[in-house]
Amino acid sequence: MARLVKGILNVMLREFEEALIGLDSEKAKDLCRRILSDPNSSTDDIFRSIASAMDVVGQKYEASEYFLSELIMAGEVVKEVLSIIEPYHRKAEPEYIGTVLTATVRGDLHDIGKNILCTFLKSAGFNIIDLGVDVPPGKIVDAERANDADIIGLSALLTTAVPEFMNVTDALKNAGMRDKVKVIVGGCAVNEEVAKKYGADTWARTAIEGIEICRQLVKK
Repeated sequence: MARLVKGILNVMLREFEEALIGLDSEKAKDLCRRILSDPNSSTDDIFRSIASAMDVVGQKYEASEYFLSELIMAGEVVKEVLSIIEPYHRKAEPEYIGTVLTATVRGDLHDIGKNILCTFLKSAGFNIIDLGVDVPPGKIVDAERANDADIIGLSALLTTAVPEFMNVTDALKNAGMRDKVKVIVGGCAVNEEVAKKYGADTWARTAIEGIEICRQLVKK
């Protein structure tokens, strides 16, 4: 019986991923509510499915199967889904852990992974300062100066935008702030080698990894 129940949940999660990839907002929201109502599910299951689906969306974009309009639409669908998930995921009175400044770097409008990470971090007790998308290094430096964040989280989906990580870390160095803040990077084009090459402290493959890494960085 337990195996059957788990099988039904897995089917719903696959259908949920397919709805996200297909940019079907109403179906994705309906499946999200059904999954959340299943006592055997968790919000982590949904976040993993979102991450998996958005990986496919990113691949389609890179392969020119999807274009900027589809990428933006995918982001809007995920935002609508996140608004359903957040009340289930949020703690009643989360303990304050630290401050994270987030931004999608200059030249990139992708914000799906960043938004998911922000939702995770808020629920865990982090104060989030989200600068949005297409953010130049100077604006990130100014925000860090004003807010004294513990961590700066940078996102890039496009390979052409990844070098902006170095522009940000260099700008922080020039402002005398680099040693005072940890920089974590993420996105489809990011791995450990990329993080090191462009001056980041670490990287996260998914939002789920990102929250654990941020917790460890604050402890250090």
